[in-house]
Amino acid sequence: MTKLSLNKVESFIKDLDQNPQLKQQFDADPKDTLIKKAASNPKNDVWIYRLVVSALSLVLLVVTTGILINVKEIQAADKVITIIASIGSAVIGALAGLLAPSANQDDN
Repeated sequence: MTKLSLNKVESFIKDLDQNPQLKQQFDADPKDTLIKKAASNPKNDVWIYRLVVSALSLVLLVVTTGILINVKEIQAADKVITIIASIGSAVIGALAGLLAPSANQDDN
């Protein structure tokens, strides 16, 4: 089962007030409507997660490959190495944040 936070419930109530078609669906079958609404949450979409992790990994590989190929040129340019290091560490931080388990995640 998906845990519903207060923000999600408030958002759903707001959607019910603004969308008459959703209100009709909810009146007809509340359980099915809630399940569909919870399933449409982008946090539950595995492919978005995989796409973001793949893109960040690709950026990290490109930066690392670029550093290894152009070592001599990069050593001559002080500002370029700072920019490349910043991009690389930002990507590593983003990957770590995405791949770390959530603290409020259920073990079910």
